[in-house]
Amino acid sequence: FKTLLDSSVVLQTLNSHRIPTRCNQISSKHMKQNMICIEAPFHSPFEGTINLSMTAKEAISSQPPSHKGFLTIFQDESGLGAWNRRWCSVQDNKIYYWLYPEDEVNQNKQPHGEIDLRNCKTETVSIASRLDCARPNTFVLVIMQAAQPGDRASIITESNGKTTQTKYMLSADSREERKQWMEVLNKCLQSVISWNH
Repeated sequence: FKTLLDSSVVLQTLNSHRIPTRCNQISSKHMKQNMICIEAPFHSPFEGTINLSMTAKEAISSQPPSHKGFLTIFQDESGLGAWNRRWCSVQDNKIYYWLYPEDEVNQNKQPHGEIDLRNCKTETVSIASRLDCARPNTFVLVIMQAAQPGDRASIITESNGKTTQTKYMLSADSREERKQWMEVLNKCLQSVISWNH
């Protein structure tokens, strides 16, 4: 993963003339450092204040991670824990889930819920401890976000008034499917962590 700047970066001088200049590609860890232009036209009036206009994008070697399939999610229902089988889809660093696969393609059906991986406290998805869950092929995601009105403590959620932390336990149907889910989710989390740092 690298955060790349367009190879053609436009420097705008005070008199609004635009002069193309080529700069080095930089990784996300250098975003807060100064850039040095390594090539500029001879007639460039580089004097005084220069405004830099650029675009930055997240560049990855393949398509954004995505995956679809059934997962069984441990959820709070009236203060009791229940495992609910849901059709899940990873898109744009979120896990959306519906009751049935056909609900995803039905424009009138909103997702039953979502898990935003951008707020994930878990840096690496791993198998759930047997102390936490005896159900096979289960992995854990811990999500932390700013507390919202109506947030309350439950068997999967803790809230202190400032932040709310939710512990999601998700179970795949087989060992192979669990490995596929974990691989995709870890790629998502690596992208999110790299971009945020």
